[in-house]
Amino acid sequence: MKQKNKHDTMKNKNEKVMINLNKISLDKETILNETEKVIRRHGPDKANISDVAKSLKVSHAAIYRYYNGKAALWNAVTERWLTQLHASSNDILKEDSPADIKLCHLLENFAEAKRLSAINDPEMFANYLKLASNSMEVIEKAIEVGINRIEKVILQGIAEGIFFAESSHQAAKSVYLATHVFINPKTFEDPDRKQDIKSVINLLLKGLKNPN
Repeated sequence: MKQKNKHDTMKNKNEKVMINLNKISLDKETILNETEKVIRRHGPDKANISDVAKSLKVSHAAIYRYYNGKAALWNAVTERWLTQLHASSNDILKEDSPADIKLCHLLENFAEAKRLSAINDPEMFANYLKLASNSMEVIEKAIEVGINRIEKVILQGIAEGIFFAESSHQAAKSVYLATHVFINPKTFEDPDRKQDIKSVINLLLKGLKNPN
């Protein structure tokens, strides 16, 4: 009897240690990583915060200490995914090339990033589309980041004498809107897609060219 009680005591201690370890190791990054796994495992329509808590072996309350409900968590995971998706555009900004060539590379990168994610990471892309139809906060932030990156290249082009624009920000916004159509999934299978992207980009570059 004493042996059994001793065994139960040790078991309870081990369980407490495991719980404490989970509490210590839990942070925003861990939760976001697990949420992505859950979305990929169950799909964006079925995945929920209960699945995340269960996968991390923590309670709902533990998740809520970091994110105030599913909307906040899903916004955070989508925002991080979008940042990672467009990380390569930062490398383009660092290219040692004229602004017109750099802008061409940047716009092609923007257009292809979403299409490739739909192929290589379909669950997270579907999650992005679902969020885009329900919450514009994260999407608007991503759009502004994209416009700002385009504006940096336009400003470089103005400094080089390649581009002319009365307002670099408005010009960047117009360029973004003109190419935004190519992130629509309906265009992904279009056999003329690549040619259309090149044609639109060439037209935009001609419009930005300094007439002098």
